[in-house]
Amino acid sequence: MKKNPVVTIAERLERLSAYDVTPEEVVLAPRSFPRLAAFNVEEPSRASIVGDAVLSFVSGMSDQNRTDVLNTYLFASLAATKKYPADNQGKEWYQTFLAAIQDCGWVVLKRYYDSTAASGKTFTMDQLALTILSSAVAAAAVPGPTSALLLKVASDAMASLQKSEQPLKVFDQNIKEKGTGGFAVGSCIETEGREVILTLGAVRFINRTNQTKVLFVNWDSSSVDLYRGESHMTMVPSIIEKTRAIIAGKLGDRAVKQVSEWDI
Repeated sequence: MKKNPVVTIAERLERLSAYDVTPEEVVLAPRSFPRLAAFNVEEPSRASIVGDAVLSFVSGMSDQNRTDVLNTYLFASLAATKKYPADNQGKEWYQTFLAAIQDCGWVVLKRYYDSTAASGKTFTMDQLALTILSSAVAAAAVPGPTSALLLKVASDAMASLQKSEQPLKVFDQNIKEKGTGGFAVGSCIETEGREVILTLGAVRFINRTNQTKVLFVNWDSSSVDLYRGESHMTMVPSIIEKTRAIIAGKLGDRAVKQVSEWDI
């Protein structure tokens, strides 16, 4: 695997300024969250619909770090969609997304993208996404307890999403408006050493039927071309502090209708 080239702060800021993230509707992450102590078992874990993603957060993440995760994911996703909006541009979308989120202040440690196939005649996208995320967590090679937490909150988030009418409605609407045939499931944790780790499992699909729902419905394996993306990254706080203002400025103060959050 090629090593990531060293990129200066000035280069990152220049790149961020050049990204176009101006779709008709842009989502801002909420600015106030309850403060959590690290691994406070009394506090619930959280999940968020952020544009085309279901992101889950192990309890214990600081207000600022959680906001930064939401904003940087949103920024990178919008930038990739603006540049590669077609459903057959999945690989280009994924590469642009990773480049943009790295410019925001993440180090992408593992990445993978290729075609994939469902294991049976029918399948559900939510289970496929969790399988891909599980592979991404395994590739990250984080300690066993951390891996278990990352997978548990993601699984809990998907299970609760199925029973949560408003977040699921927001997700379906976001996917319909995006129209690029893709979504992601992510899991994030802030370790006791204050390292923020994000693992992502992305699904891209080219649908040859009139299927309108994405999650929690059966798909015919023969009617869809599938692609998978896996990534594992860690936040660099010193860089995030310097890019935060540009990201906030790019996102602006527009609508928040694509965001929905809940306890899991």
